Amino acid sequence: MNKKGYTTESGGRQNGFAIEPEINLITEGESKKSFLLFIGILLPFLIGGFYYFKTL
Repeated sequence: MNKKGYTTESGGRQNGFAIEPEINLITEGESKKSFLLFIGILLPFLIGGFYYFKTL
C-alpha cells in the first residue's frame, strides 16, 4: 500500500494510508499465467496420487 493520499468517502485518512485500498485489476495475460501455474502444480499431485493408489 502506498501513501498517495487516497481519502475515504468522508475525506479522512488513517495514518497516511487510505482505508480503502487501491484496486489493481488482473489482466488477461496474468490470469492465463496463474491458470497454467495452477495446472502445473496440480498435475504432478494427480499423477503421483494415481501412481500411489495403483501400487497399493
